[in-house]
Amino acid sequence: MSSQSFVRSYGFNGSSCGYCASEEATSHKFGISADTLLCQDYQALIDRGWRRSGTYIYKPFLHDSCCPQYTIRLDAMKFQPSKSQRKLINRFNRYVEGTYVPPKSTNEEDNDEPPENQPCTTKTKKSNQQVGKEYDLIESIHEAENKENYKHNFKIVLEPSSFSHEKYQVYRKYQIEIHKDDEDELTENGFRRFLVKSPLKSESTNIEGYKYGSFHQCYYLDDKLIAVAVLDILPKCISSVYFFYDPKFAFLGLGTYSALREIVMTKEYYNVELKELHWYYMGFYIHTCPKMKYKGQYKPSDLLDPETYEWHPIERCRSLLDKYKYVSFDNPPDKVNDNKGKEKSDDKNVNLSSRILDPKNVTYDEVENIKVSINETVVQFKSVAPYLANSSGIIEHLKQYYTAVGPELAKKMVLIF
Repeated sequence: MSSQSFVRSYGFNGSSCGYCASEEATSHKFGISADTLLCQDYQALIDRGWRRSGTYIYKPFLHDSCCPQYTIRLDAMKFQPSKSQRKLINRFNRYVEGTYVPPKSTNEEDNDEPPENQPCTTKTKKSNQQVGKEYDLIESIHEAENKENYKHNFKIVLEPSSFSHEKYQVYRKYQIEIHKDDEDELTENGFRRFLVKSPLKSESTNIEGYKYGSFHQCYYLDDKLIAVAVLDILPKCISSVYFFYDPKFAFLGLGTYSALREIVMTKEYYNVELKELHWYYMGFYIHTCPKMKYKGQYKPSDLLDPETYEWHPIERCRSLLDKYKYVSFDNPPDKVNDNKGKEKSDDKNVNLSSRILDPKNVTYDEVENIKVSINETVVQFKSVAPYLANSSGIIEHLKQYYTAVGPELAKKMVLIF
C-alpha cells in the first residue's frame, strides 16, 4: 500500500477567516486527509494550490473567499539576498561569535555595528565588507556553525518529523507570546496533529544521504533548542510548513533568518545533482494581509494562477491584485471583457476556469476510473457503483473531488470510502 497515496475526501466547507478576523464563514476550501501520501503526489497537489496541516490537506477556493490565498514560490538558484538580508545574517553570525550585543530594549536603535568595547574581529570585517569577492550566501549562512572559538555554540540538526517535550515547550512559548494564543488550548495532542504528524513517508532520492519527506530543522544554541522549522522536502521543492522559535531570541530576526537558511538548503539540494529541486515554497501569499504579504520580498517569486495553474512573476501580479481582490493572472477581467463576443472553442480544455471551478462540467465517464478503496480492496469506481446505495450522491461528491485534485491525481490516488 505504500506505493500509492490513500486519501479521504471531506468536500467543500466554509469557516471563519484567521486573516481578516471575520466571524462569518467567509473562507472556503476543499479538504482531504491522507493516510499515506507519496511525495510526488503532494508536489502535484501544491502545484494546484493545496497545502497541508498535519495529515489534513486543503485547497482554498479563492474566488469565494474573503482573503484569497495564492500559492507562492521562489527560484532559489536565482535568489540574491538584499542588503538588509545580508545585514541580518551578519548580525546573527556576530552574535554567535560574541561581537554583537543586542539592544537592551526593543526601543533601542540597532545600527548593526559592534559596540565600542567589542571591536570587529578580522573574520567579521571580511564578512561585512566582502572585500574582493562576490557575496556567498551559502558560505555566510554556515559561517557561525560549530565554531569552538566563538562565544556561543550554534548548530543545526535536520531530522525526520518527531515529537519531543523540548520542541513542544518552544512551540508553547512562541504561540503564547507571539500569537497571543490561550495557554489552555495549546495541548501536546494539538501540537502533534499540527506539526508532527505527516502523511508523507520518507522516500530515497538518487543521491545518498538525501531524502524526501517531512522534517524538522532544529536550531540549537549552546545545546538548547531555540527554534524549529517544519519542512516538507519534495521532488521539486522545499516547502515551508511552519516555523516557531523561543521569543527570547526574537532580536535575531529568526523568521527572516530561517527563510534565508531554507533557501540555502534548497540551493544545496540542487547542487548535489537534484536538478529538479530548485524551488522554495513559502505557502500562501495574501495581498491584503501584511503578515502574509512580506513573502513577496524574496525575489524572484511567482504566484500560481488559481484557474490555469500556470506561474506568473509576482511583479506582474501585484498590479492586478491592487485592482481586484480575486483575479486569474492568465485571464484578468480586462482580458475577459476584450474577448467577449468572440466565438468559443468546443475544446473542453480551453474553458479551464469553468471546468475547474464547477463540478457540473465533469461527466460520469471522467469519474468512473477513480480508484477507490472499499474494505482495503482497491478497485475502480465503475466496478462498485452499481452496488452502492445513493450512488447519485456519491457520484456528485466524486465530481467535486475530481475538480479539486485534478484529472491525473483523481485517477492515481486511492480514495478511501
